[in-house]
Amino acid sequence: MKKEILLAAVTAASLTLQAGLFDDAVKQAGSLAGSAAQPQAQQKAQPSNALLSALTGQLGVSPKQAAGGTAALMNAAARSMPQANYAELLKSVPGLSSMVKGNEGLVNGAAQMVGGGDMVGTAFKALGMDNGMIGQFAPILLNYIKQYATPENVSLLKQAWSAFL
Repeated sequence: MKKEILLAAVTAASLTLQAGLFDDAVKQAGSLAGSAAQPQAQQKAQPSNALLSALTGQLGVSPKQAAGGTAALMNAAARSMPQANYAELLKSVPGLSSMVKGNEGLVNGAAQMVGGGDMVGTAFKALGMDNGMIGQFAPILLNYIKQYATPENVSLLKQAWSAFL
């Protein structure tokens, strides 16, 4: 009986901590989208808004979901690509690095929850999206990245995301 109570308490504490990580990450993702009060010309000047606009416009997701989903997919790429190529990819694509860094809490929390297994699916679920959205995100994100990345890095990214494309 004591073991069951202890296990329940540890589980509740763990879930509370992970929920806090997700909340922080979602708040950070929202700040990437820019304030609605900003003039539209100012918002267009921010590079990550082109990607956020593509995702929100084509998929009907919120800026928080767009930024968090992007970070989850890029984290999956980071696990498969050579580190030098991944770093070059983040540098070459406007706004991508800030999206990834701004959502590290979400991605790390998802990885901890599933032990690195279905981290992307867990992150999408935490953002209020189902796994079907992953297959819709990846091609839009890939098309955006193609505009800025080298053919080699695009090829490596396609390989890393083969399960999502």
